[in-house]
Amino acid sequence: MSEKNNALRVFVDSNILISAVLSESSTASKLLTLLIGQHHLIICSYSITEISKVIERKFPKIIPKWDKFLTTLEFRIAYTPSDLSAIKVPHIRDPKDLPILVSAMVAQPDILVTGDFDFHTPEIQEHFAVMTPADFLRAFSDDLSH
Repeated sequence: MSEKNNALRVFVDSNILISAVLSESSTASKLLTLLIGQHHLIICSYSITEISKVIERKFPKIIPKWDKFLTTLEFRIAYTPSDLSAIKVPHIRDPKDLPILVSAMVAQPDILVTGDFDFHTPEIQEHFAVMTPADFLRAFSDDLSH
């Protein structure tokens, strides 16, 4: 597993990371286990900041778990540009999703995994595949079931 033959570069959205931290038995947690073992996980700097704020505000008891998650998880970081308008991106319905989309466009992953259906548009999918966690697991988790 450490060689990661035929590994994909997979960018995950903030909602996936929050779900994984909140529940080790979640689909998101299973997804991260698969990604870490067989693929290249990409997380953007905006997500890390955003999630840290959400956890501090809504789930302060899991701050140590989030900190451990960040320090032990193997991932590549995609820098979120300060000037989001500097990167040409397809239209996205919710302006709050723009930092994630810009970061993904900069990172150029093979697949963006998100539970947010605003990303599941033909315009965005011209740049990279977009899948839900469940779809990704169905497509790529054959080895986990054996």
